[in-house]
Amino acid sequence: MSPEVALLLDVWDTIKSQIPAKERLHVAEDLVRTFEDNVSISEAEDHLNEFDTVMKAAIVSHFDIGLEEDDEEWEY
Repeated sequence: MSPEVALLLDVWDTIKSQIPAKERLHVAEDLVRTFEDNVSISEAEDHLNEFDTVMKAAIVSHFDIGLEEDDEEWEY
C-alpha cells in the first residue's frame, strides 16, 4: 500500500467517529477528492477491502470502479 493510501485510511479511521452517520458519505467523498487533488491515491482501488463501507462507496464513486460498460454486452 502506498503511503498516501495508508494515510487516507488512517485519517478516515481517526475522524469517522466524529462525523454524524448521515454526513459520513459526503465527508468521505470530500476527503477522497482532497487527497486525489493533492497526492496520488490511484492504488486505493487495490486496497478497497481495508476500508469501511462508507469509504469504499466514496472511492468506488470517485474512480467509477465497476461502472465500465462492456461493449459486447450491447451488441445486437
